[in-house]
Amino acid sequence: MPTELEEAITTAGAVSPLIPKSIDPLLLEYQRRYSPLLAVIPTRAWNSTQYFFNRRVSRPDSGGVVDGGARPIGNSTYEQAVFNIRLFQAVGAVTGFAQAVTRDVVGDLRQIELDGTVTSMLYTLENSFIWGSDGATANGQYPICSGLDYLVSNWTAGAGSNNYVNAIDVNSSFSLHYLDQLIDLVDTNAAMLPGSNFMLVMSPRMASAVSQAFVAQQRFTAPTTALGGGLNVPTYRDIPIIRSSFLSPRTNTMSTVATATATTGGSLAAATYYYKVSAVVARFGEIGASTEVSQVTTGTTSTVTLSFSTPTGLPDGASPILYKVYRSTSTGTESLLGTVDAFDTTGTAVTSIIDIGSNLLTNSSGNTGATGYQGTNTGALPRSSGNAAQEDIYLVPRDPNFLVRPYVRDMQILPLAPTVTSPDSLPFAVLTDSTLAVRAPKYVGRLSRVAAAL
Repeated sequence: MPTELEEAITTAGAVSPLIPKSIDPLLLEYQRRYSPLLAVIPTRAWNSTQYFFNRRVSRPDSGGVVDGGARPIGNSTYEQAVFNIRLFQAVGAVTGFAQAVTRDVVGDLRQIELDGTVTSMLYTLENSFIWGSDGATANGQYPICSGLDYLVSNWTAGAGSNNYVNAIDVNSSFSLHYLDQLIDLVDTNAAMLPGSNFMLVMSPRMASAVSQAFVAQQRFTAPTTALGGGLNVPTYRDIPIIRSSFLSPRTNTMSTVATATATTGGSLAAATYYYKVSAVVARFGEIGASTEVSQVTTGTTSTVTLSFSTPTGLPDGASPILYKVYRSTSTGTESLLGTVDAFDTTGTAVTSIIDIGSNLLTNSSGNTGATGYQGTNTGALPRSSGNAAQEDIYLVPRDPNFLVRPYVRDMQILPLAPTVTSPDSLPFAVLTDSTLAVRAPKYVGRLSRVAAAL
């Protein structure tokens, strides 16, 4: 005779197909990001494909004169700058059948999909505003605007208003005095002390490191302040601290890179070239750079090809949108050579990058991929990942005179019609046309390669 327990187990197993499945109607949002940056960047409606603006870069000369003398006529110097408005788009759909059969569990499935797509678009915009490269994607199928990573770089050469340094390479663990260095850097460039009209943008992990530093230095702790979008944030020296999920590589690293060379088609001289490659991932940011690889070239017209597989195991199954190439002629000293689109002009995923010396080309078939070759920028260096992941901290103005987000259509939902090949679909598109216009780049600052030691 079976025991009562054995009988209960046997009975449950026998009738399990007859037991109704109960599903909790509460839907868990499993993909989450901190994306408050968009809420606090000033916006401006615009009605053109490009955002043009003027700025005065120098004032008329002046000085002393002798009695009755006169100085030469002086004039201000003006320049015009432009940012391309980029179209961001997402297309989704549910079927009428799915809408009907899920109504008792989740309610309006189409509306849930719309809400999720809009949120995903916000993640995409913030990621692009930090890591985007207009030049790298301009000729491709998925053009995006340039972000802070490109616009706030350690440029030491240039003309007019671009001839300044607005980034500091730390390459060390975080200490509170680095924030003071960042503030002083912007103060020196802009001749104005950043305050509540600026914001410090950092990862949640870095924000924790700042909070820990406050414990030992309570005199620096300022009250929290309320920003647009219902944000209530801490401050440092009256500057609000904003957290963004797109600034930490965490433990994610670029896949293995292999090298090859050819003696024709380029302009690389005979030498040993050292490379690292990193990827900018959709709705995440830049991951850690690859292990260093090297290639010996001969002659004066060589090229180097860097081959790799698309990185896998990335957060939420995301894929790269850009690749960044770092190069040097001595080991361990690579600096940014350029940024390329993660898709060539045919829409094929990039798995090889060709350094021809004067440019970067993508994929060996046709070499037609759009490039964002920037020249060697000694202030932009590869980041590490892991427990000592290196991150960036930005000091960004919230004044529309210095930084603004122009938009043509600001997050518009466009209902689409079913087609004869899919008559039961309920399609839709989410659209926005926007860009990040840093009107005064030297009023923005950046700390590069800072590690949050918690």
